[in-house]
Amino acid sequence: MINTGALTLGNITWLVAAMGFVIAPHVERLPWWASLVCLGAGAWRWWIARTGHRTPGWIVMMAIAVAITAGAFVEYKRLFGREVGVMLLIVMLCLKVLEMRMKRDAMVVIFLGFFLALTNFLYSQTILMGAYMLGCVWLLIATLIGFNRINSEPTIGDRLKPAGWLLLQSIPMMLVFFFLFPRVTGPLWNTPQESQARTGLSDSMSPGDISKLSQSDAVAFRVEFEGPVPNSTDLYWRGPVLGLQSGRGWRMYDAPPLDRISAEALSAEVKYRVTMQPHNKTWLFALDVPSRLPADSVLMPDFQLRAREPVNALKAYSIGSYLNYRLDAEGSPAERQKYLNYSSRINPRTIAFGKEMRQKYPDTKMLIEEMMRMYNQEFTYTLEPPLLGANPMDEFLFDTKMGFCEHYAGSFALLMRAAGVPARVVTGYQGGEVNPVSRLLVVRQSEAHAWTEVWLPDTGWLRVDPTFAVSPLRINRGMSAALGPVGVFDNMAEADKLGILRSLAYTWDAVNSEWNRWVVGFNQDRQRNLFQGIGIPDVDWRMLAIWLIGGIFVAGGVVGVFLLALAYRSRKSPIDAAFERFCAQIARHGLIRAQTEGPVDFLKRIERERPQDYANAKQVIDAYVAARYAPSAIDVSFRRRFIRLARRFRAL
Repeated sequence: MINTGALTLGNITWLVAAMGFVIAPHVERLPWWASLVCLGAGAWRWWIARTGHRTPGWIVMMAIAVAITAGAFVEYKRLFGREVGVMLLIVMLCLKVLEMRMKRDAMVVIFLGFFLALTNFLYSQTILMGAYMLGCVWLLIATLIGFNRINSEPTIGDRLKPAGWLLLQSIPMMLVFFFLFPRVTGPLWNTPQESQARTGLSDSMSPGDISKLSQSDAVAFRVEFEGPVPNSTDLYWRGPVLGLQSGRGWRMYDAPPLDRISAEALSAEVKYRVTMQPHNKTWLFALDVPSRLPADSVLMPDFQLRAREPVNALKAYSIGSYLNYRLDAEGSPAERQKYLNYSSRINPRTIAFGKEMRQKYPDTKMLIEEMMRMYNQEFTYTLEPPLLGANPMDEFLFDTKMGFCEHYAGSFALLMRAAGVPARVVTGYQGGEVNPVSRLLVVRQSEAHAWTEVWLPDTGWLRVDPTFAVSPLRINRGMSAALGPVGVFDNMAEADKLGILRSLAYTWDAVNSEWNRWVVGFNQDRQRNLFQGIGIPDVDWRMLAIWLIGGIFVAGGVVGVFLLALAYRSRKSPIDAAFERFCAQIARHGLIRAQTEGPVDFLKRIERERPQDYANAKQVIDAYVAARYAPSAIDVSFRRRFIRLARRFRAL
């Protein structure tokens, strides 16, 4: 048996539960065996607190730690980095819970729990995650209060109420640090960023890729236009451009960026601001064709817009585009030649058909029109096309004739190349939906799309979308109009005849947009603009440090003055305040207690003048005397019993 001190069963239960809540969001990212270790360590420590057995010795703990470290290396192939670092922190912290022997060990675990709560924001910075982590911090503070209560076992209210009050007091300081702490352009710590899976477009395309992506309701980006939102047929958001045809699909060419934009504008510039969700790649999205580049971005020769660093966090950028343009009309023959290459080992029927159509229609524009007529009359647009084999384009064009946008864009580009016309596949998003609450255009993964560009003399690169020939509704009115409800968001209409759920969804999306804009997206530029708005044009880290120190003193002073004022107003103890409420209940019926009248004398007068209230009043006054004057007043239960009786008393 060991002397546990503050390590009672109640405190251990709270600690294990609080750590469980903090770890819970990480479970989906942890290896299964790591989750089992955490669960086993927590259950084992709770059993020790319940039975009084000894904690495991240092040899057992060292063996478990070595085994976990070896397992981490096998799982992640390294011991440094975000994923493996967070996993080791979680599991080792659970082992620390298991080996706790003194109150000091519990304090270390709780403080590490606060740090572990921060690691959840490495993966998600949504409103829900922020609220959940705030709740976890509340539980950790409540657990800390329990370990510091000496004379009695605190109830749930004794833990949560002061913990919540401490959180409220921290709000001014939190605001000071949020607005005044110097923002940096990079992360506060440098750890290798694993290529975690994110929903979004890829640098390659095979039949079926985009159709799977289009079943997701996840937001890809939001757009705020300076003027009216363009027509849906103009909303082609250019992303990865796939010019290399190989095997079953397409992938990107590697090339150095352009020195300048070589597009000729045929319409006025459309200005807008994009707020893009992280996708762990470098490409940015813009309407064809960009008129100017955002900061820290480059333009590739195929007019693909890319960031200089992978987009691993929410990214906002302002940009302009020309919706009508002439693109690369004077392109070099060498550049065009690479968009004529194709693999002759597969899809022989498609290649032969392209050559045949070229002989039949020497004029390229007539050839394109005939191809569009063929797609329109013979093909079906579907989200679930049949599986394709070793020659996917042959089977699609001549057998199944059912497909999604990647089938049409890929097959048309291959036909054009076989016909001697430079062609490439462009992937991105098409369309979007205006949120009536925020007035922002919301582009979801379900708007993922692929189309084709062909090069014509004196015209340059021309967008040709064979999907439009097959399903005009897809381009004019979106995916749901073409195929019916797609994903949870669009399926709301089936069960939401009054539109209530959809209105709530719009409102929630608008709230998320503002959260991303003012909280997650509060970067160095926004901080600088904040100070410029109050008349301070030049702000560096030294000035911010001075403002931060001043803000800390001001916030601390405000909280201190508030607490002093509250203490002055609450000079009476809770026991005396409850007794005064009891006396006020009697006074409403004409029996007023004199200031010099003691509680026992007052009870005697109640017996004489209001005998109907005597029995209930005696319970209250006896409890008051015990809580106020008897030595047992140090027992919290006496005070709590009296306050409860006083609140429940009602004169008859």
